Amino acid sequence: MLHHYLPWLSQVNRRTLGADIIAALTCASMAIPQGIAFAAIAGLPPEYGFYSAMVAPVIAVLFGSSWHMVCGPATAISALLFSTLSGSFEPGTAEFISAAISITFLAGVFQLLLGFAKLGNLTNFVSHAVMVGFITGAALLIILSQIKHALTLDLARPEQIGEFVYDLGTHLPDSNLVSLAIAGSTIFVALLCQRLSRRLPSYLIALVAGSLVGFLLGAQDVGVPLVGELSSAIPPLAAVELSLSNIRDLAPGAAVLALIGLMEAASISKAIALKTGQEINTNQEFIGQGLSNMVGSLFSNYMSSGSFTRSALNVEAGAQTPLAVIFTSLFLVAILSLIAPLFSHLPIPAMAGVIILVGIRLIAIKELIHYGQTSRTELIIAAATLVTTLLVSLEFGILVGVGLSLALFLKQTANPNVRVLAPMQTTQGRYFHNIQHFELETCPQVHFIRLDGPVYFGSIDSLARQFNELALSYPEKQHWVILCRGISSMDMQGGELLLKLHHQLARNNQQLHLVVRYLWQLDRLRQFGVIAAVGEEYIYPSKGIAIDKLAHHLSPKVCAVCEKRVFKECDQWRDLAQQRIPIRNNED
Repeated sequence: MLHHYLPWLSQVNRRTLGADIIAALTCASMAIPQGIAFAAIAGLPPEYGFYSAMVAPVIAVLFGSSWHMVCGPATAISALLFSTLSGSFEPGTAEFISAAISITFLAGVFQLLLGFAKLGNLTNFVSHAVMVGFITGAALLIILSQIKHALTLDLARPEQIGEFVYDLGTHLPDSNLVSLAIAGSTIFVALLCQRLSRRLPSYLIALVAGSLVGFLLGAQDVGVPLVGELSSAIPPLAAVELSLSNIRDLAPGAAVLALIGLMEAASISKAIALKTGQEINTNQEFIGQGLSNMVGSLFSNYMSSGSFTRSALNVEAGAQTPLAVIFTSLFLVAILSLIAPLFSHLPIPAMAGVIILVGIRLIAIKELIHYGQTSRTELIIAAATLVTTLLVSLEFGILVGVGLSLALFLKQTANPNVRVLAPMQTTQGRYFHNIQHFELETCPQVHFIRLDGPVYFGSIDSLARQFNELALSYPEKQHWVILCRGISSMDMQGGELLLKLHHQLARNNQQLHLVVRYLWQLDRLRQFGVIAAVGEEYIYPSKGIAIDKLAHHLSPKVCAVCEKRVFKECDQWRDLAQQRIPIRNNED
């Protein structure tokens, strides 16, 4: 029974166990500096970053779909949490911590409901450009927010960009040079470690180096703030405040956090799956993320999602099964229980140096340049998200980006492609192609028209306009053959549009024909009365059958003198037409 819910258990053996332990030790060393950094970004004490790296990953890997994705605190989610709550609560206070835990629980509820509703494909409707713009904007805000800690200055929040720049210019001469030395040495050591080997725990080594520099320069004696002692290395139980007023105040922010968390987790799990070959179930991943945040909040966890850095490190370190993630949490508890007292000597500027590096790595310059070279629309979405994130707020930036993405999606669905086709001989055979693109001849009597996209209330205006343009451009065509294969969906108004086209053609002594390949299309057309109006004899299952049947409806006089030879049957039709014309003349 257990193997049914945890199929990876059958793959556990001595070899995988050893590989998972090594991967877990590697990831645990990375989780320590990241936990400190991400908690600081979220406006929480450092221990809350550790708590979120202990409980949430275990729940997510047990109930989610990915075996290798490591969840926990992440940069963008931490910044978004801070932005959502800091306007109403003072960061670091008991009220702020309580709100962070409560909003995490609510976000988990939203994620769980989306998973149970099987809306795993929801993230596909949000352009990747939204995440590029959002993460880049969040990264810039994170970098700017750490300048005051790196210099030990009192500056305005970076969201208030005008005041921030003014304060920085005014107070820059008052910078604490020891703080600057600590932050600079931390950044230098981290970059040096990354240059020497990607496998080194560069951030952890850098924090140790920054602490040593602070100790040698007497940081505490010259006003450099320290982290202070951790309250506990073991995640304590927490009470989730779910009063009606609290839910009303936190629900909008929780919904945004839930969406961003799911988008990050879905994209990371799919990216990791490309390396591991594992099949990802997005709906199950939503459930895992929801449970990890709901259960995690009960153990003092704040909002978590997938971490690309820790997930990639987990795979590169040789993780074989989800036990690697579980061992990471256990090792983290053991390590922190031993070294927790040392964190009281960690200078805040050293943390700022690590956070600045994390932010720099998140800036998506390459993606923005790529959008500029390939897709103007995607660049606009990314730029709008980035600018509103910087100038207004993180959550508003997300809403703007998502709104633009949905508008783009609706614009595309509202403009289905109507193409006139004709046969063309190729090296692979004779196929129907776009007459405008390939400058093909068309039959004087027949239109072959392919519809690509949804035929629904949002697209009928565009379709009606394109049909009218065809009617004006080709008034001599007596037969319109609509190829329905490319129709992705159809509602009642879409059916009424086809009925209107049929009646319009009939008034001009023209005939509508339908090539319907799929049963669901046939059922819809019958349900909306289209087949009854057009006539069963004008409904065909393929183009070939449609062409054969059309021979009985074409004008013999036109076929007798036509030299275009559009169809391979044209010679046969012309001979038949030439035979029929004299007979009719004699009868007359």
